[in-house]
Amino acid sequence: MTNTTDPSQFLLAEYGELRGEILKRSEMQHQLISITLVALGALTTIGLRDSPGALLAYPMLALFLAAAWTYNDIQIAQLGIYIRYRIEDQLIGEGLGWEHAILSDRASKQIGSLVKVATRGILWGSEFLAIGLYLLKRLSMGWPTGLAERRGEVVLVILAGAALVFTMVIMRKRDDLVAEIVKSIQKPVVASQR
Repeated sequence: MTNTTDPSQFLLAEYGELRGEILKRSEMQHQLISITLVALGALTTIGLRDSPGALLAYPMLALFLAAAWTYNDIQIAQLGIYIRYRIEDQLIGEGLGWEHAILSDRASKQIGSLVKVATRGILWGSEFLAIGLYLLKRLSMGWPTGLAERRGEVVLVILAGAALVFTMVIMRKRDDLVAEIVKSIQKPVVASQR
């Protein structure tokens, strides 16, 4: 039995689906940033008005939102890398196509750097802001007098600081993972024998 299916049609269909997946993940990233900023606003309102300790919950929440954002960012990169090396190279030749163009274009690299700075700035900066606002509020109100309350807030400060550090680590590891994905996808594909 011969296979009469045109491989280029498959690649075109796959390309369309993968580009759609990239758009969905990009929308999810924008939603995560929006959720992050709304959470910051809500916790800041509560923390500055009633309970400064509420501000310390934000870095922990932001850690998980940053992890979700980074996961989607890595998936977007992985999809783009697959399109570049497994679809564009097959359909139109090496070095041609959108994914190749944005990789070789200096302006695109600068735009990518700005996105990285903006996202890290929003996530890391908002965590620093929450911790800083907590400290300012606590300094203006005075520290808790009860030993248990003081210990509780010290633990929260430590957890908030650790969450900030982990957020930075997670987001910085993204570049190493993308480089590893590029190396992996560039390996020649060996057709399985049936």
